[in-house]
Amino acid sequence: MDLSKLSNALEALGSLAPGNFPIHHAQVLLYIAEKGSCTYRDIETKFDVTNASASRIVHTLSETVRHRETCLGLVEIYIDPEEGRRYRVRLTKKGKAKIRSLEGT
Repeated sequence: MDLSKLSNALEALGSLAPGNFPIHHAQVLLYIAEKGSCTYRDIETKFDVTNASASRIVHTLSETVRHRETCLGLVEIYIDPEEGRRYRVRLTKKGKAKIRSLEGT
């Protein structure tokens, strides 16, 4: 593993919200990028967090303001076409661009 690349990637993500971009936000963002899209339940299971924690993380990463001062616009939340009572999360254009820039670090 190239630690300098990892350090550069974490620094680039941290610049999105200086002093307010916890590592678990980065982990969730990278997970969403890897999966293409996922449900809140997927995030809860993967990171062993509650639904409330998954929701807070996703809303911070999203373009929707919901009880958060910081909305980064990296992911969008949409209704699952296969199950109308479930929400899914995927990268926005801005999120995809950020992931592409990280791949080049």
